Amino acid sequence: PWLDPPPPRALDRAASLLRDLGAFDASNALTPVGRDMLSFPLHPRWSRLLLAAAGLGAVRAACLLAALSQGRPIFVRNADRATLELRRDTLGDKPPSDLFLAMRAFHYARARRFSLDACRRLGIHAAAARAAEPLADAFLRLARARGLPVEEAPPDDSAIAKCVLSAFSDQVARRLDRGTLRCELVHGRRGELARDSLASDAPLLVASEVNEIQRGDGTAHVLLTQATPIREEWLRELYPGDFDTRSVAAWDPAARRVTARREATFRGLPFESRPLAAPSPEDAARLLAAAVLSGECPLKNWNAAADQFAARVNLLARALPDYGIPAFDDDARELVVQQLCHGHASYKEIKDVPVLPALRDLLSPAQLALLDRLAPERVTLSNGRSLRVQYADSPDPYVSARIQELFGVTSLPALAGGRIPLAIHILAPSQRPVQITRDLPGFWRDHYPRVRSELSRKYPTPPWPPDPLAP
Repeated sequence: PWLDPPPPRALDRAASLLRDLGAFDASNALTPVGRDMLSFPLHPRWSRLLLAAAGLGAVRAACLLAALSQGRPIFVRNADRATLELRRDTLGDKPPSDLFLAMRAFHYARARRFSLDACRRLGIHAAAARAAEPLADAFLRLARARGLPVEEAPPDDSAIAKCVLSAFSDQVARRLDRGTLRCELVHGRRGELARDSLASDAPLLVASEVNEIQRGDGTAHVLLTQATPIREEWLRELYPGDFDTRSVAAWDPAARRVTARREATFRGLPFESRPLAAPSPEDAARLLAAAVLSGECPLKNWNAAADQFAARVNLLARALPDYGIPAFDDDARELVVQQLCHGHASYKEIKDVPVLPALRDLLSPAQLALLDRLAPERVTLSNGRSLRVQYADSPDPYVSARIQELFGVTSLPALAGGRIPLAIHILAPSQRPVQITRDLPGFWRDHYPRVRSELSRKYPTPPWPPDPLAP
């Protein structure tokens, strides 16, 4: 139990780190490595570093690395080009590891008794180097007290790099491309390698420091520093259980099709990638449907007839909720599109697929019959004329007819069992509306005389009767 419980997110991050270091298993139970780590009064990273170093003959080097990581950076910031060139000529830049360069800088400074002038020439912070020496000795005494074998001969570079990997395996990164310093990290994170890093040419690396820097626009920039190149075979050697294979589907906008590949991943970080012949039907339908719904791949037959049907369904669902007609909303649209895309992987295969049958399949035969009766495609006027009802391009359904076709008509039919009155667009002979109304008798009584006068001047034939309701 906690006296003051930490935030859940911080606790989750701590447990995730301990799992990555091998101190916890998948159920957050302590492992044998974790029990060994408990014997060190150190941060778990440095405990793991010393344990790994004991098995690789690199304890002394690991103690120095831990010491250098505790205080201020050993190199001064913003050194000029001449200083950097002299540093490279004096300390070397192979193998290309920022940590190895820091170790060499420490040995250089100690050999010169941390002389300010000697350190300044290479841009070394003399005080930081001096402060690291007693810390390294303290780590070394702790290692000896715990019975770790301290080597006399210096270890090879790969042994030191493996020690670093053991302590920072949660910060393994892979370069995304050769043209930039962008990296992808384990657990689905992204970052950018520091521009002055010696590891800038390494395709795979481990960063000892990951800093999140807030930019002026409010976004976060993740910067990877103190990087060391590593090899994939080291990951497979040290963490064989953290590799997995997965099939990944992606939308190819150029080919307008769904592609698939099989990836080998380390804690979510992809390594090998091989193309597959076809994506899974579920992935293909999902991604292809997303392209359709975004408008990138319009369906040829999602036309006015399909929109009309959907609008009729929605009208009835809204007007008569007790009838149980399902509304055609965004979820229903997505479902229909995914059904149309199922079994296909490219736009070419689905662009001409029939849409209306899939829409009709959303309703039962009884519901379709109800739709045809209460929200029909056409209505018949009292004079026998049949008019198409427009549902899709207006909030309210309406019909259109030339005024001459309405002579003798005194009323309009209603929809949804009489609950929704039908509007009519009354057209001139030119097909332009002269009136929109739901009250046809009121139009004949109050507006027809004016409309008759205007239209008879423009269109003297056919004759315009003074009484449009006369038989």
